[in-house]
Amino acid sequence: MDWIDREKSRRDSGIKRAISQDQHSAVNARYPGCTLEYCCECGEPTGHAGAGEDSLFNDEGEGPFCDECWKTHGYGEEVR
Repeated sequence: MDWIDREKSRRDSGIKRAISQDQHSAVNARYPGCTLEYCCECGEPTGHAGAGEDSLFNDEGEGPFCDECWKTHGYGEEVR
């Protein structure tokens, strides 16, 4: 088991940590979509970088949301 397998195992257990873009690419090359963030509403990839980065969470801490669901719920016209 190498670091990519360990990262996959952590994510399968719900443990997500910040990793570099090169590391994301390496993990996703072996496990496609493993490090993507998915919208809590529609289940599609958010296109954002994760909690603590540019992810979209409402004031109650619900999320992450994709841009479309963010707008649909009226959290703002502009993505923050």
